[in-house]
Amino acid sequence: MKKLFTSILVLSLAFSLCACGERESPPQLDTSADDMTEAITEISADEASEKSESAESATETDTTESAAETDTAESATERVVLDLEDLSETDENVFTCTYDGIKREFVISLPPESNGAPLIVMLHGAGDSAENFRRTSGFDNDALAKGYAVCYASGTSNTKAGRNYRSWNYGRLEPDYDDVGFIKALVNYLVDEYSLDKDHVFCAGFSNGGFMNFRLALEAQDTFLACASVGGDLNKTLWNKRPEKNDVGMLVVYGEIDESIPKNFDDSAKTALDPAIEDVIDYMASSNGLNKQSENETEDGMIISKYGADSDKDVVWGVLVKDAKHAWYTEELDGINTNKLVLEFFENWR
Repeated sequence: MKKLFTSILVLSLAFSLCACGERESPPQLDTSADDMTEAITEISADEASEKSESAESATETDTTESAAETDTAESATERVVLDLEDLSETDENVFTCTYDGIKREFVISLPPESNGAPLIVMLHGAGDSAENFRRTSGFDNDALAKGYAVCYASGTSNTKAGRNYRSWNYGRLEPDYDDVGFIKALVNYLVDEYSLDKDHVFCAGFSNGGFMNFRLALEAQDTFLACASVGGDLNKTLWNKRPEKNDVGMLVVYGEIDESIPKNFDDSAKTALDPAIEDVIDYMASSNGLNKQSENETEDGMIISKYGADSDKDVVWGVLVKDAKHAWYTEELDGINTNKLVLEFFENWR
């Protein structure tokens, strides 16, 4: 009887470990054309699980997040931005470096006339990379023609947090992992190295990179004029300590049926960890001292709400893409050109 019980126990433990492994597997990126297209629309297991947590699960994490909020607030206030070290060009315009002892990677694309050019930093989703995001988004084609320099940065595989795939520390539970410091240091290096316009620096990101853009909008106001989040939201930890005033423009693009984004209109925010995206957009506008100037539905299926201090300067946009899921939307697949939308928004400051 003892042997039978022991055998059952061993089998049960083995099954549990296998199941856990499946749930925590990151998205696998492939080099085939089809898979590269799919990669840009894929939600990581980490992000999806955070958005589908029940209210009960949210309660269980409150204690941990409360401690993280204190640590993150302190790190934002006391952050010392270091220099990039061990810079090496591994391929044409592809670089590796270290920041605070952690290896990093970035890709730089320059317009024909780069002296004094504005800069856009691009942040990929979880499980992706700088080079793959550059290829699959096609952002260079539109941005370089308008005179922007573009830098695609890679997140890191944070084994401390149990992740063996690239992602960004967007502020929920990893206060010791300073991606804000790295991105600020990267901007400092690029501005000096390529004589770019330090007063016109922007950031855009998809999914996990979109979450990171919200953090930068709150904690890197001295670096970025405006940020653009596509398929991302502002997490609860940062929301609970959000500043009363903000001076960074914000573009928020999200799909009507994107399950990773909490929304008021479909009641998904009621059981989500994070605040409703409509409340986040209202906060970004009010903290900038802005009022809604217009709300229009476009022929290609977007509802665009623009907020500004007057009708000539709209510096917060909320864009709902009708019948759309989680993606960096393209004209070919979705009838929406995210690249042109992001650039149109950044043109407010040029």
